[in-house]
Amino acid sequence: KNRAPPLFCIQLMNRALKNRLLIYLCLFMGLIIDSYNFSSNFQFIKPSFVLLILIYWNMALPDKVGITTALLFGVLIDLLHSSLLGLHGLLFVLITYFCQRFFYQFRITPIWQQSFLIFILAIIVKQILAFDFLDSEVTRSNLSDNYYFVNTFYYAILSSLSWAPVYYLCRLYRRRWIKT
Repeated sequence: KNRAPPLFCIQLMNRALKNRLLIYLCLFMGLIIDSYNFSSNFQFIKPSFVLLILIYWNMALPDKVGITTALLFGVLIDLLHSSLLGLHGLLFVLITYFCQRFFYQFRITPIWQQSFLIFILAIIVKQILAFDFLDSEVTRSNLSDNYYFVNTFYYAILSSLSWAPVYYLCRLYRRRWIKT
């Protein structure tokens, strides 16, 4: 006999789909914030909210957000910033791998230690992004700029200071809307 799946399985599938869509909605909100243009001076040091939100979801629900999501949003950032296609995607995939590999250790640390880890990670990300010499914008900064390392430091400071609000807002969002 062909029996229809129980209603409970359908509800679980709907819940899983709903959770995934809500996580993607949160990441798209970060994408919208990243797409907002600030002054040219602040544009260099503005933290990547998609990256911070992606780190949060990898830490909070590593089974729901994975390599594919990181690659998708990395390519979207590349298209948004008109940078070398795949550069942000590769960075996001590597960061996702390390977040999922060490999420048990990262999850239990206090928020100030997590901010310090974000600071170190932001410096590494900014240094890797400096190799985008094919950038068409003349105003973008790279390793040949005299103030690039100062801008990298400011970027890391702002990213680490932004981590606590992003963490608590995403946690509030997860507790309110995402049912596991």
